[in-house]
Amino acid sequence: MEVKNHVEIGDRLKRKETERLIAGKGTFVDDVQPAGALYVAFVRSIYAHARIKQIDTRPALSIPGVHAAVTGRDIQADLAEVRGGPVRDIKIYPLAMDKVRYVGEPIAAVVAESRYLAEDGTEAVVVDYEALPAVVDPEKAMSASSTKLFDELKSNIVYEFHFSTPDLDQVFSNADLVISERLNSQRLTPFPMEPRAYCAEYEPRSGLLTCWASTAGAHNFRTRLAETLGFPESKIRVVAPDVGGSFGGKNGGYQEEVVVPLLALKLERPMKWAETRVEHLRTARQGRDQIHYIDVAVKKDGTILAVRDKIIADIGCSYGVDNSISSAALYVPGVYQIQNYAVDAYGIATNKANHGSLRGIGKAEAAFVIERMVDIIARKLKLDSIEVRKKNFIPPEAFPYRNVTGALYDSGQYEKCLTQALELAQYEEAKEEKKRLRAQGVYRGIGAVLVMEPTSSSRIYATGGYATCRIRIEPSGTVSVFSSVGDQGQGHGTTISAIVASRIGFPLDKIYVIRGDTAATPYGFGTGSSRSSVVQMNAALLAAERLRDKLVNIAARNLQVPAKELVIRDGKVCEKDGIKAIGLKDIVRMAYGAIHQLPEDEEPGLEVTSQFINPNIDYVPDERGRMNTFSAYPYAAVVAVVDVDIHTGFVKIVKYCTVHDCGNIINPQIVETQHYGSVVQGIGAAIYEQIVYDEDGQLVTASLMDYKVPTVEEVPDIRLGHMITPSPFSPLGTKGAGETGMLGPPPALASAIEDALAEFGVEIRNTPYTPEKILGLIRNAKN
Repeated sequence: MEVKNHVEIGDRLKRKETERLIAGKGTFVDDVQPAGALYVAFVRSIYAHARIKQIDTRPALSIPGVHAAVTGRDIQADLAEVRGGPVRDIKIYPLAMDKVRYVGEPIAAVVAESRYLAEDGTEAVVVDYEALPAVVDPEKAMSASSTKLFDELKSNIVYEFHFSTPDLDQVFSNADLVISERLNSQRLTPFPMEPRAYCAEYEPRSGLLTCWASTAGAHNFRTRLAETLGFPESKIRVVAPDVGGSFGGKNGGYQEEVVVPLLALKLERPMKWAETRVEHLRTARQGRDQIHYIDVAVKKDGTILAVRDKIIADIGCSYGVDNSISSAALYVPGVYQIQNYAVDAYGIATNKANHGSLRGIGKAEAAFVIERMVDIIARKLKLDSIEVRKKNFIPPEAFPYRNVTGALYDSGQYEKCLTQALELAQYEEAKEEKKRLRAQGVYRGIGAVLVMEPTSSSRIYATGGYATCRIRIEPSGTVSVFSSVGDQGQGHGTTISAIVASRIGFPLDKIYVIRGDTAATPYGFGTGSSRSSVVQMNAALLAAERLRDKLVNIAARNLQVPAKELVIRDGKVCEKDGIKAIGLKDIVRMAYGAIHQLPEDEEPGLEVTSQFINPNIDYVPDERGRMNTFSAYPYAAVVAVVDVDIHTGFVKIVKYCTVHDCGNIINPQIVETQHYGSVVQGIGAAIYEQIVYDEDGQLVTASLMDYKVPTVEEVPDIRLGHMITPSPFSPLGTKGAGETGMLGPPPALASAIEDALAEFGVEIRNTPYTPEKILGLIRNAKN
């Protein structure tokens, strides 16, 4: 059955959503204005670690226009007990009780007629603290003598992950060389354009609680509210309208998210809260911040024999489930044939904001570590780092490839991808130019890496491993598509519409995608882990193909022509020669109003629901502790060229060339813009951004005066190429395209900077590469 239509999967289509958003016609949570809404503001801890002796809300209540001021004890009886943390053994309170564990933790909530009055009310609340020693160094926090964050736990080690292949010590003892290093990545914040925001309205007559939330997962949000509030899930509607980015920060739960709807229930007035940028820097979920003590056993020719890693992850106050540690531990072997491996990973509680998802969660840390080690191996053995990579790459014929920890890599052509990136960067010419410039006093360097970013996480109770799509052709002739996955700006409306149009022949402007509304859409686990193109788009494809078959079967019955001889073309279902035809509008009318003209086995109407379930997932480990929790494995080769000013320490990226393989591409326009954005965020992680706390747990980078985010002025010459190696595990052959770009800059720029400063012997072992750090490295290397 063939569809002849002007829209095909793979067409370069402009985003349907763009014009509306650029024109300022988007609807974000803070644009929602229920009649009679009150505003919520939070009293937040000024200490990183302290006991709460007393909270006096009476001064706030005396302010005209303040309607309520509540503490954790005031609302304790209204809420079910919630346990969080990496293994869900920590009691979590929406408003801290007895103890605070990070600067900015919510202690009380004030409700007022305006946002400004609510903020005034928070300043009037008096909190009496007993300061406790702050725990900020994760390595010191592991000590039995360290102050504990949680009295109910034995130590600050709140999570452990261990894995080892047999006879590892023997492999190390037989190696020609063992290289040991300490590598670490800094702490980052996701920093979406729109911070978090919640709005809630309770309708007593219907008993319906409606919540608008800037969240990556409306259904997950509703389930959390139902469990915490003890409220019927069927009586809660969660709407995630336009969402201005997430990058991991809007995945999972937060303390504030339950307080806003609870106050709406208690006061029977709509409630609003929108996070300020300062609040975001203090309290939004942060990422990275891992220390790796890594040993690598190698042969003289550069062959990697074995890796042994110890990971110490600073996961802050540890209120959330944090998958960054296990992801890093599972994927340190990267794109290389490493079948001897051991890792001991520890998640450490400290007095910092909560830690968790951030674009490239865990895999970015792993990519930085293994790519840095390959460069270090090449330098130690005086080998070409590109050749060392090629020697150790997993070859194309080995795919699907089961790595040492059990991950099942779907497909890959790593050497070809790296070669294309070198060609894109004109590598040989760049090396010659580097020599000429050095003679002129310019310190130019070139770095090349290849990074992999596993996508479509499929963890039990977290992301589910599936997605659902429901499509209905309405009697009026439009098409409604209900997606179980939301949208944070990725352009899912355009992508899903194109998939559906390619199969049923309806024009794009007649297809409407509904997402982010629990009252309308199928249950789903939200966006994250670049899973939408892997599970949601394949679910849309399956549903569209079922609907196409139904249209054709109805036409075949009425045209008296076998279905296999029919095509959809120009708004009709017709024979391939076009002699017999019936309009799609006529089929739609027939399906709803003239059911006697339907085939005997066809149900009335034109509505189908399909699910796509990742077929290659291991939900439990095997007897050796191996498992595969991601379904697709996109990757990118990067060649970066930089100039380093040895007098100021500033790094200028001359050009950044990357070749990306995300499998089959549904819409090149969207994939390219996703990858460009991801690369720029990765440049921020490599050079500019860093969350810094002082020894008392106070946030030093508390505003944009101190936390530098790259702007258009910092975007270098980015050259993007594509290579397509389809995934064999899905009908579309897609792999996910939203995160791989962020992984490349930290290792690629480190390699390039080291190359530029090779005559000084500079060694880079941690991010970011600030001017101060570069000058210090040069000074230390000279000494």
